[in-house]
Amino acid sequence: MKIRSEQLSNSLNNQLDALYFVFGPEPLLVEQSLTQIKDAAKAQGFDDKISFEIDGNFQWDQIVTEISAISLFSPKRIIECRLKTGKIGIKGSKALTNIASSLPNDILFIVSTGRLDMSQQKSKWFKTLEQHGNVIQHWEIQSDHLVGWITNHMATLGLEASPEVAQSIAFCTEGNLLASMQEIQKLKMAYPDGKINTQEYLDQTSQQSKYTIYGLIDAALFGNGNQVLKIYDTLIDDSSMPIQLSSSLYREINSIIDMAIELQKVKKIEIVLQNHHVWSKRKPVIGNALKRHPYQRLQKILLSLGRIDRSIKGMDNLNVIDELRTLLLNLAGKTQWAQ
Repeated sequence: MKIRSEQLSNSLNNQLDALYFVFGPEPLLVEQSLTQIKDAAKAQGFDDKISFEIDGNFQWDQIVTEISAISLFSPKRIIECRLKTGKIGIKGSKALTNIASSLPNDILFIVSTGRLDMSQQKSKWFKTLEQHGNVIQHWEIQSDHLVGWITNHMATLGLEASPEVAQSIAFCTEGNLLASMQEIQKLKMAYPDGKINTQEYLDQTSQQSKYTIYGLIDAALFGNGNQVLKIYDTLIDDSSMPIQLSSSLYREINSIIDMAIELQKVKKIEIVLQNHHVWSKRKPVIGNALKRHPYQRLQKILLSLGRIDRSIKGMDNLNVIDELRTLLLNLAGKTQWAQ
């Protein structure tokens, strides 16, 4: 059955079911629901968890084997499946349908993915998950609701509700929920008692707005290589910069790739920007990137970001600072990779 995201907490308090499916275009909202489910499961003795990242080449019998295996650590296990897309093919559809229909009592099965179109929501595997478990759908938070979302999360962390501060965060982060949450967490650290000096915060934000990671990304997307170098040099001493920049860039490029794919069919950038709810303020930036970068180049940039991320995590040996600078300049058109 379908559960509204705001009802999930009460539902989990009343009963933990065997199957949950969470999906939607906002990764932060999906992750928040997944965390709620896993925290509730842990409280009920589900201490063993295995996760599967599922793409088009995934071997579905791995999940069946795992469900059939006896855990040495805990009789209650969570099996989590993160679908890269809703296009899981005939084998995937059949496997999910069979798994959802015959889950043992000691398994909590959690499935998640991003945006699903209506045809995917009418598929047999989706209907089976809905029939045998709980489906939690998240939607994009539109610009006119973002300030309210920010205000609510400020209150959750014990910060006083300040419309001016919420408006400032919404304006600076431009609808990026993860960035908004990070700004709220910074506020909590700056004002641990919850009493925000509104004027002080607004003055500081005004001074720093041009030299943020988001300003850096926009400069690169718009093709301003000189501005990229200027902003990058101001941020380079921040030890957390590579992690935040890599993560934000990955989300941004991934989103633009989706638009580039749609643009191949629609042919009109304005329609694509409208379909993806791009804020008016950012339409020139995103539109410029779509005009200058074909889908193949964007994919190459995304692959490079993947290797940079592995290097940040110590799994590869790139010079992260140099590679991020080069990637941003390539994105800005300062130097172009060979096609």
